Amino acid sequence: MAVEIRESLILEGMDLVEYYRSDPITAAYDLLGIKLAPVQRIVLRDLWFKNFSIFVAGRGCGKTFLLAVIAVLSCMLYPSYRVGLIGPVFRQAKNIFGEVERLYQRSSIFRDCTEKKPTRGSDTCYVRFKGTEAPGSHIEALPLGTDGSKIRGSRFFTICADEFAQIPDTIFNTVIKPMAATTRDPMENVEKIRRQEELVRKGILTAEDVIDDSSVNKILMASSGYYKFNHMWTRMKAYWKKMDEGDEKYCVHQIPYWDMPKGFLDMDNIEEAKASMSIAEFQTEYEAKMVSDSDGLFKASLLEACSRSGHTIQLKGEPGRQYILGVDTAKKQDCFAVVVVEFGSPNRIVHVVEKEKMPFPEQALFIHKLCDKFNVVRIFMDRFGGGEPLKDILALGLENNEPILDLNDKEHDPKAGRRILELCTPAPTWIQEANFGTKALLERKNYLFPEVPLSAISDQFAISYENVRKLKSQTLSIVMTQNPGGTTLHFDTPTKGGRKDLYSAFILAGWGINKVVAENEEEDKPILFHGGVVTPRNMVHEIVSPTTGRPFLLPNKF
Repeated sequence: MAVEIRESLILEGMDLVEYYRSDPITAAYDLLGIKLAPVQRIVLRDLWFKNFSIFVAGRGCGKTFLLAVIAVLSCMLYPSYRVGLIGPVFRQAKNIFGEVERLYQRSSIFRDCTEKKPTRGSDTCYVRFKGTEAPGSHIEALPLGTDGSKIRGSRFFTICADEFAQIPDTIFNTVIKPMAATTRDPMENVEKIRRQEELVRKGILTAEDVIDDSSVNKILMASSGYYKFNHMWTRMKAYWKKMDEGDEKYCVHQIPYWDMPKGFLDMDNIEEAKASMSIAEFQTEYEAKMVSDSDGLFKASLLEACSRSGHTIQLKGEPGRQYILGVDTAKKQDCFAVVVVEFGSPNRIVHVVEKEKMPFPEQALFIHKLCDKFNVVRIFMDRFGGGEPLKDILALGLENNEPILDLNDKEHDPKAGRRILELCTPAPTWIQEANFGTKALLERKNYLFPEVPLSAISDQFAISYENVRKLKSQTLSIVMTQNPGGTTLHFDTPTKGGRKDLYSAFILAGWGINKVVAENEEEDKPILFHGGVVTPRNMVHEIVSPTTGRPFLLPNKF
């Protein structure tokens, strides 16, 4: 009798598992205790049943959350299942894992299914599920790596890729996409197909009756909106074509903020973002659109072209190389921003910093710290907004640091220290020259952004790269207008008060690059290139300086 009851319970349990497999919305509610908005239910069903999904959503619409839900349900309902969580940087993969951890805290059923609570390590985060006769399922978040080797070795059955637009296309094509050819049990799948074909041949089944277990081998891609010159747009068009041809393994969703039910999002914040962002930025961030290009002074296509640089974030300088800092100072309520540029041909942004509510003494100590880590030869800093008091504090040499002195301040002439600081006065002429000079550097691909630090595990690399993305966003929002008399050009965000501290540091550094090159030209000095190599005068050619309008020298080969 006991055996019969046990077998009955097992059969009922198997029936319930099959039901949940066929209805992920009910499974999410029953097993994880979560309610979903109507549009989220539609997306979740497609992510569950289709093998190749692209999910583009506005900010706050829950794309990272839905990836976590799929990961957890897959491992709860399929034995020996493996889900990989990835992002362009490890920090983004950990963000998905953070949603998994929140589901773990919320659901007692989830907790009962696992061996122990979710674990965070230095280079991986994982949660392991209990197994019976076979090994248990597991979810793992891990860094992508420069060649995708981490993923290639792990053999996941579902990959959840967040911020997909930022993941290099080569990694997707050579590592992630081929994984779709691998099944959980290849020979079992071969036998299943053989049996189904035999039943169809005998007339016992029709082609429509054949079971397509699409619960495995999935690549789920989520992202905010982006620009059409990105590889994600190319892939979206290819998936739409597959869908038009009747291939049910593919889906694409674009979910703007207005598709969410009333009360789901804070509309006041959205209206504020709409007022402060450029049209293109708001469309990508909140409306889930793929746009052709930005509409400001600095085009997105230009910044993208300068992002294929072959270098990435550095937290300290390399021996023999020289660095320039662009510094936007800040009062207590503002943001302190620094752009670190490796000076040469091309000039390379290697580190970007943004600090909120940092007092002047702490700003000074931070600059001293950067000068210790990088061989800083010049600092270009905004005179206003705190530049003058910060200059005086830098000259004190707090905490036994070598004083940093203003090379144009005669009062500093008798003092001992590093004469590398120059204050810039943001008058209309200077602002115009700085913007157009920086744009000229970009157009010549002589001012490059770092690529995604794929192999970096430390959050410091991810934070610096996130600041690079914010720098680009602020720069894209800058629009150029003319005063009523037509005598002055104005460069600012679409609405007064928009954030632009990183952009300011960016053009300060750009102006500084052009100034140092012009000084080398005027003093008849050869330019110092990467590795500290001085180029002889007979191995250079002339180009026109965007700062002075006069020709100056660059190496024939670099």
